[in-house]
Amino acid sequence: MRVSPARRRRWNNILILCIIGFIALINLPSLIKSYLLEPPATPYPSVLINDATLTALHFNYGVLELRDGEWEANFTVKDSPPQLAQRWQTLVGTPVDEETFEQLEPNLKGPQSIEAWYRDREEPQRITIYRSPQFWLMKNDQQRWVAVTAERTDLFPPIPKQQ
Repeated sequence: MRVSPARRRRWNNILILCIIGFIALINLPSLIKSYLLEPPATPYPSVLINDATLTALHFNYGVLELRDGEWEANFTVKDSPPQLAQRWQTLVGTPVDEETFEQLEPNLKGPQSIEAWYRDREEPQRITIYRSPQFWLMKNDQQRWVAVTAERTDLFPPIPKQQ
């Protein structure tokens, strides 16, 4: 029994459509992930507020401020004021739970505090900072402790010499 050319074309078209449908079905999860779902949050929390425009950082020994679109500091900066501001804006760390913080707390001495000022916000973000031998502990805007590894000179102004 011979199959007519019209019937063969029809079956070829059905087979082609089934293959295209199978390929679409295989790619469906990645299409849903890329177009319908929000990207996953980073496991490393930020110290500063991400969705606000930083205008100034007030340290114990100086101020880093955005004036006329340029970052200026009233202290000596390791690299440059814009690089220091960029470092703080992208500063992330490892989350520290309350239980771990309570274990570390007896060894932490003398908390410091800095203020981060933002455009369109009346109150600054106050960041409590502890120094441990291996890392900095910083409390972010969500009141979560974040462990940050960085050199002191990469984040803070130099301590003025006492006379």
